[in-house]
Amino acid sequence: MQRYSFLDLQAFASAIYNGRQLLMVPYAYNVTVLALAQNGVSNQSLSITANADFILTGMKYRAQIGAAQTVSNKTAAFVRVLITDSGSNEQFTNAAVDLENYSTNGGDSRDLPFPRFIQGRTALTMQFTNYAPTAETYTSIDLMLEGVLVRAVSG
Repeated sequence: MQRYSFLDLQAFASAIYNGRQLLMVPYAYNVTVLALAQNGVSNQSLSITANADFILTGMKYRAQIGAAQTVSNKTAAFVRVLITDSGSNEQFTNAAVDLENYSTNGGDSRDLPFPRFIQGRTALTMQFTNYAPTAETYTSIDLMLEGVLVRAVSG
């Protein structure tokens, strides 16, 4: 478990903005995939707001297979994701990675090893692949990207 302190994020953003005065607020983006069948692929796009940059600190997901779920029987999805920043064409990982390894499915938070700066006015492309060994269709998968919005304050 790793939690970035407010001061850690403030120092990270300040270095990017050359010490300018900043307004930073907690924020999250959510992406939803519907009906992802075995061996299926779903491509999703997420637009980052135009009036702020985003510092990504971690991700969380929840998968639903149609059965009733409780905290003790949540689905550990057989799904891989590859995230690409469309603005820079930079992939977040060298290949698609397992959601369970890259994000949190409840429980202890699993932050990124280092915050990731994502410029405003860009889009993220996410490719989800179901690699379940049996015929398993996910009725929905929600992936939440958490972090902070950053705006330079003039004045």
